[in-house]
Amino acid sequence: MADELGARRAAVGEGLAPWLPALLAVLVGIGFARFAYTPLLPLLVERDWVSAPQAAFAGAANLAGYLVGALLAQALAARPERGAILNTALALAVVSLAACAAPLGALWLSAFRFLAGVAGGLVMVLGPSAILSRTPPEAKSRVSGIVFAGVGVGIVLSGALLPALATLGLVATWLALAGMALLLTAIAWRRWPDGAGASVGGEMPKRAPAAIALLVLAYATDGAGFIPHTLFLSDFVARGLGRGEAAGGLAWTAFGIGALVGAPLSGLVATRIGAGRALVGALFVKALAVALPLVSTATAAIWLSALVAGALTPGMVALAAGLTASLASGPAQARLFGTMTIAFAVAQAAGAYALSALFAASGSHLPLFAAGAAVLAVGGVAAIGAVRMLGRG
Repeated sequence: MADELGARRAAVGEGLAPWLPALLAVLVGIGFARFAYTPLLPLLVERDWVSAPQAAFAGAANLAGYLVGALLAQALAARPERGAILNTALALAVVSLAACAAPLGALWLSAFRFLAGVAGGLVMVLGPSAILSRTPPEAKSRVSGIVFAGVGVGIVLSGALLPALATLGLVATWLALAGMALLLTAIAWRRWPDGAGASVGGEMPKRAPAAIALLVLAYATDGAGFIPHTLFLSDFVARGLGRGEAAGGLAWTAFGIGALVGAPLSGLVATRIGAGRALVGALFVKALAVALPLVSTATAAIWLSALVAGALTPGMVALAAGLTASLASGPAQARLFGTMTIAFAVAQAAGAYALSALFAASGSHLPLFAAGAAVLAVGGVAAIGAVRMLGRG
C-alpha cells in the first residue's frame, strides 16, 4: 500500500511539472550564475574588492566560460548520462557563487566567474533539450516559454533582492545567492527524466545546410543586438540623459519585468502562429525596441524600450529552442541548439567589445542603439530566409 501510494505521488508530481528541472536549471545557471553579477558589479568596485577594469574583466570571463560550456555541451549532447552532467553543472554554479564570497582579488573572482559561465553554457544547451525531447510537438513552444522564464525570474530576483542583501555585506550577499542556488539545485536533482532525452534524433529537413546557416546567423544577431540594453541602458539613462542612478535603476527594473514575462508570452505566440513566424516577428520587434531611444528619450519611451527588449531576451531563446525542437530531437536538437548558442556567445562577446570601442570613440550612447537595431534587422531578414526554406510557420 505504501509503495503504491508513493508511486502515485511520484506520478502526480511528474505530471504537474515535467518541465520543472529545466526551469530551475535555467534559473540557477543563467538567472543567478550569470545575470546576478550585473547589480553586484558596481558594489564590488565601490567596496574595493576589485577595480572597475578588473570587474569588467571578470564579466568578460563569464562570457568566455559560457562559450566553453556551450562547446562542451555540444560534445556531450549524445551522452546517456545527461542528467548527471546537468547536476554537475548546477553544482558547479553553486560552488562558483559561494567562492565569489571570498574577497581574494581579481584573478580569484575571474576564475570563478569563468566557471559560472561554463555551468551556464552547459545548462542552456542540455537542460531545455532534455525536457523538450520528451514533450509532445504541439506543446514544445509553450513548454519552452515556461522553461526560459527562469532567466527573467533570475533577473528580477537579483535586481530586487541583492542590493538589499548587500547592506549586510558582499560576503553575506554571495553566500545567500549560493544558498538559494543550492536549494533549487536540490529540488531539480532527482527530477530529470530517465536518459534525460538522450534519444536518437530524427532526420533534419531538406535544404537544411543553407537554412540552418541562416537560422544560426539570425540567432547570433540577437547576441550582439541586445548589448546596448544589457550593458549600456542604465548608464545611458543615468549619465547620458543626466537623470541619475535611480532613474537608471528603474530602467533596468523595466527590463527585468519584461524578461520575467517574455518567455511564456513568446511561447504562447509561437503556439498560435508557429515558432518560425514568431522568431521573425520577434527579431523585427526587438530591433524597433532597441531603436526607440533614437526617436524619443521620454521616460515612457525608455521604459517601453526596456520592457520590450527585456521580454524578448529570454523570449528569443525560448523561440529558438522551440523551433529547433520542431526540427530535430534528442542529441540532434541539442547539437543544433548548441551551435546556435555558440554563435550567440561569439557574437555577444564580439559585439560587447565592438560597441564598447564605438562608445569610447563617439562618446555617445545613441550610435550603440542604432548599431544594435541594424544588426537585429539583419537577423530578421536571415530568419525570413531560414523559415521559408524550412517551411516552418
